[in-house]
Amino acid sequence: MQGDDQLWGIRMKGWITILGATILLATLSGCTSTFQGNHLNPVSDYPSVQHRKTIYANLVFAGKLNGESWPQNDARNQAYLEQRCLNHLEACDMFSFVSGDLDATDLQMNVAVVNEKETNGARQTLSALTLFLVPYHSTDSFRMLAIVKEPATGKEARFILQDSVNHRQHLFLVPFFPFKRSGHEIEKCTDRMLENLCMEIHRIAW
Repeated sequence: MQGDDQLWGIRMKGWITILGATILLATLSGCTSTFQGNHLNPVSDYPSVQHRKTIYANLVFAGKLNGESWPQNDARNQAYLEQRCLNHLEACDMFSFVSGDLDATDLQMNVAVVNEKETNGARQTLSALTLFLVPYHSTDSFRMLAIVKEPATGKEARFILQDSVNHRQHLFLVPFFPFKRSGHEIEKCTDRMLENLCMEIHRIAW
């Protein structure tokens, strides 16, 4: 009997090890495809500008998880988005000078980006346990508030832009995984928001 108990214990440990390895492999393999919310249209061309102005830009970022503050990646995301903001302002060729330092510029812009992630840990675990036969989805919503001021005239304009990405986890989405990676799709979403922000600034009749 003791030998049978030991054999049973060894088999149980083996099954637990296999199950754990399977879940880990499934989790690492991804099986998650991310799709754009498409609230904003991508910008293909920027208008030509005769009298280009100088602009200062500052950006802050805050992350939320299921409605609660989630500052774990705030510093890294803020540094990334602030640099992308400056890059887009330069690439749109509508400004003669773009600065991340508070110098005397024609326009001064402050941007706040909030990322609200909605997820369900229990549902995600269930999906992984069934090797993604049970579908699971989560959403990253982005809200951007930009305030642009012209110090010389005291004029001010506010812009609110919103977009999102939808993460879907399902076994049948495996073929999409190499082309719909989460990080890449989130970058596309935030870039589209910054492109639209450049267009909004251009529409100001100053």
